Amino acid sequence: MKTYFCSLMLSVATLCFADDAVLLQNYTTNKVSLVAGFVPDASRVIVGEPLFLTFVVSNRAEIPFQFCRVNTEIFFFTATNTSGKSARNPFLHMMDGNGFVSSIKVDSGKPFTCRLFLNGWCEFDEPGDYTVTCRCKFGRCFTQTNSFDSLVQPIVTVFKLTVLPSNPKRIAGIIHEWGQVVETNGSLNEAAQALAEFNDSRIISPLAALVEKDANNYFAINALARFTNDAAVDALAVVLKSGEDYEAGVAKTAITKANQTGRVARSFLPELTNADANIRIQNARALGWTGSELAFDPLCALLQDETNTVRYVAAEAIGRLGDACSFAVLTNCLSDSDFALRVAAVNGLRALGLSVKPAWVKPMILSGSENVRTYYEAIDLLRMYGGDQAAPALASCLHFDDPSVRHPYNMRLMDAIEFSPNGPKYSYKWTCDQNRDGTEAELAENRQILSELKVWLEKHKLNSE
Repeated sequence: MKTYFCSLMLSVATLCFADDAVLLQNYTTNKVSLVAGFVPDASRVIVGEPLFLTFVVSNRAEIPFQFCRVNTEIFFFTATNTSGKSARNPFLHMMDGNGFVSSIKVDSGKPFTCRLFLNGWCEFDEPGDYTVTCRCKFGRCFTQTNSFDSLVQPIVTVFKLTVLPSNPKRIAGIIHEWGQVVETNGSLNEAAQALAEFNDSRIISPLAALVEKDANNYFAINALARFTNDAAVDALAVVLKSGEDYEAGVAKTAITKANQTGRVARSFLPELTNADANIRIQNARALGWTGSELAFDPLCALLQDETNTVRYVAAEAIGRLGDACSFAVLTNCLSDSDFALRVAAVNGLRALGLSVKPAWVKPMILSGSENVRTYYEAIDLLRMYGGDQAAPALASCLHFDDPSVRHPYNMRLMDAIEFSPNGPKYSYKWTCDQNRDGTEAELAENRQILSELKVWLEKHKLNSE
């Protein structure tokens, strides 16, 4: 919410806050001179008020400075009041060490900034004067040739924070200010985090506007899910249409809890006949998430839609709907000549909580070839969701009389078998090169692998196909 002032901050070696605490300091590592620290947006807040900080690193050397991080796991915050009591840690960052490592490169004369939500580490639920200690311990990029050793000491900033008693008028002002951030397309993620701090129905309107712009904002969706009134449910209905599966699942749970699945489903029905196929797709997908019995017949009707993608979305939505008749409708789709519809039907059956049966996908594998999307999708569905039947079923699709080096069909299956539960590992031995026929020794090795897999398959016969 606060306007960035990093260019001003980085023009000096240090920055002093209202209480004369030094926020930015000089650091040196392997001849790289840095100016770094944490700058809070405010020094006075009320209980429960959202507070962001800006972490700043400015490289004053002539060579780049690099460090690595996973999410925000390099940052640590503590706060203690004058009586020695620590602010409660809500443990929102316990899993920050899980994820991909990202490498940050700070070029000579350039700054790096990162916005951080202090409330995610420290919960100021009591008025008082607090001493806040912020730390960053850089992670070293071992794979980078121009990286440098981590600082022996962490980047540390200590500042004083006054927390005042809650004030209804101030809360209204804060909500309005963050609503303006949403309206003017400022940082939507910061706005969502800030508004989510308040268990106040006045946050519904700005959060509804936010999910219209970003239907995958986890903070906004979870905050809206606390409420059961029409305004919150209408905002969550947007997520059913445009959100990713996880976010749509959160929205579905909240709408179900509010006992409004029927009302929401009825709002989607008129758009199933819209001339725009994309609108039909959005609303078909959303209907599946409602779980309403009102959705079953209209979704089944869309299986005959003139647009292929609409039919595919309808099949998956029928499965997600979980109707008592969904299984019969979807298994009937498995004999359709359109393999893409079959894949969608299998995904719908998975949404019913079923593991993938070999008979559902083997015809697509056996009829498939390179550059056919459904061939790869069928293999992946069986490999990932076929359980103990996956490896034997995939092995049964091998061309046992084809040791060819040039043809990749068997190689694709070898890879999938190896990564299936309890699948034998042969892909590293198999020779595949689509640009040549292969030597006699390579062909002989491939024949031997096929022979061994055939024996393995005999010992792992499927109970049923």
